[in-house]
Amino acid sequence: MSEKNRWRTMGAFTRSNVYMCRALCGLDYAVIGLKNIPEKPCIVFLKHSSVYEMFFALSFFQPASYVAKYELMFIPVVRGAIKALKCIPVKRGLGKNEVNKVVAQGEQYLNEGRWIVICPEGTRVRHGETRRYGISGALLAKGTFTPVLPVAHNAGYFWGRRSLIKRPGKITFSVGSQFTTEGLEVDEINKRAQDWIEKEIKSFG
Repeated sequence: MSEKNRWRTMGAFTRSNVYMCRALCGLDYAVIGLKNIPEKPCIVFLKHSSVYEMFFALSFFQPASYVAKYELMFIPVVRGAIKALKCIPVKRGLGKNEVNKVVAQGEQYLNEGRWIVICPEGTRVRHGETRRYGISGALLAKGTFTPVLPVAHNAGYFWGRRSLIKRPGKITFSVGSQFTTEGLEVDEINKRAQDWIEKEIKSFG
């Protein structure tokens, strides 16, 4: 299957899930800042608190490579999707080797004209919480002089981590302005993205 057809299939999968959430659970979404999505792919820092965030990312960033936890490779259907979409599976806790893999493969995929979507918190967090960002995304951005695009949302309030319960309502996604990473250190890149994302989520009320 060609990459174009793979993404067409993913688009159909995403639309069907969004439709079912709306029709069966009364759960929909709205987007603030669509105009901030640049034409040229960059590195997306995405808040990580709900399954629903992936429906958003799959809809608006194509083609993209996702940094995903390696454990997903043990699920046959998911493993096929990870390989087909050129995701970067990462074994958590192995430190420098895995960081280097993200940087090397991420640079390759950026050069191919793909978005890199990463959830720098590393694992899903409860709504209203955050955790220290990993360094691989910031290292990739700094090393390739690629801008970072922060994306905030409150999907975790409506469909939380490890929960089958979905609250009816409207999720808000907010796309910030991309910022250049030139001249910034890794911790400065992470802080700038994290500060904006968390402040934006609080502004949703």
